[in-house]
Amino acid sequence: MKFPAILKFLMILILPFLTFLIVLNFSAFDNAFYQKKFLEYGVDKEVPNAQSLHKEVIDFIKGKKEELSPEFNEREKKHLFDVRRIKRVSKIFLYTSIILFISLMMASIFSLKINNQMTSFIGEVFIFGGALTVILAVFSFLFISLDFSATFESFHNLFFEKGTYAFEPTKEVIIMLYPEELFIDLGIRISKWIILISAVMILVGGFLLFKSKKVSANS
Repeated sequence: MKFPAILKFLMILILPFLTFLIVLNFSAFDNAFYQKKFLEYGVDKEVPNAQSLHKEVIDFIKGKKEELSPEFNEREKKHLFDVRRIKRVSKIFLYTSIILFISLMMASIFSLKINNQMTSFIGEVFIFGGALTVILAVFSFLFISLDFSATFESFHNLFFEKGTYAFEPTKEVIIMLYPEELFIDLGIRISKWIILISAVMILVGGFLLFKSKKVSANS
């Protein structure tokens, strides 16, 4: 396998990972989404100070706040601390992926040198990377839509110690603040955004590939 082909393969593999992380970081912390869902699912009625508690949780996860109010018990605080740790790790992975993708892009430019080849190269990366991202996002969407409980359990088993993320709905604030329906909607929202962004990448890739072939035909 030639060096440009290796670079292309690596960029195609990184693109889905990069897209998921970018969408997750933006969607998971969109206050407008939570305000809408709190109203839709009556969270404000169950938890009168839901908005201020949610802000406290988000600030804590982002590292802007070091302590949580006494309304959260020790198990809830530990879980939110684990979430904050994962958020920090995901941020590191996001920046690493961006740097790696740009580095591979620069290496491709030096390797190919001819502009038309580079246009074709990037076009193929967007088409195949976008297609792979769509496939993964569709699978995520189906898993969330058809069996959210199993998907939720599998996801948490990957990142959290078993038994640290199960809470009692009538006794613990965190489960009243973030009901299961909200997470289903969030998962579907993230999947849809990823599919939309991937579709745009495929269209851009198709345009670049078409442009490249047109230039080759005229030269």
